[in-house]
Amino acid sequence: MIVGSIFLIIGLILFIVGIIFVICWRHLDRYSGETTGVIIDITRSGYWHNRQKEKVTVSQGDRKLRVQMNANTGSATSRNSNMYAPVFQYVVDGRTYSRASGLSYNKGIAQKKLGKTVPVYYNVNNPQKASLSNGKGYKMLGLSFSIGGILFCIIGFALILANRMYLI
Repeated sequence: MIVGSIFLIIGLILFIVGIIFVICWRHLDRYSGETTGVIIDITRSGYWHNRQKEKVTVSQGDRKLRVQMNANTGSATSRNSNMYAPVFQYVVDGRTYSRASGLSYNKGIAQKKLGKTVPVYYNVNNPQKASLSNGKGYKMLGLSFSIGGILFCIIGFALILANRMYLI
C-alpha cells in the first residue's frame, strides 16, 4: 500500500509539472512571428532589464550596437549571482527592438554568445514581446511529464487495488 501511494504521489507531481510546462508552451505559442536577431549585451536580470524603459541606439552602417543601460540593473538577490541573461536586438517592420532573454547563463558562456545571430520569436500583435524560444521544448517536456505522471498514477492505483484485493 505504501509503494502504491508513493507511485501515486510521484505521478501527481509529474502530472502537475507537465501541466506547468504546457502552460509555458501555450504562453510562448503566441509568439508566432519569426525573425533573426543579434545578441548585443548581457545583463544580470533579464526580468528587470525588460521592465525598464531603455532606448536602443543603432547606427545603420555601424556594426557596433549600443544599449543605454541603467546602472541599477538587477535586483538585490541577483547582484551576487554569476548568471547573466543575453540581451538580443531584432527588427520587425523596420522598427528595432531590444529584449533580454528569460534564460540565464554563466557569465563566460553568456559572453561567448555576444554578437551571435539568433532566431527570435515575437508576438505579431505586440512585437516588443519576444523570446529566443519557440516553446517546442516546453511542449515536449509538458507532454512527457504529463504522460509519465499518468502512468505513475495508473501504476499507483493498480498497486493500491492489488494490495486491497489481496487483504480482503
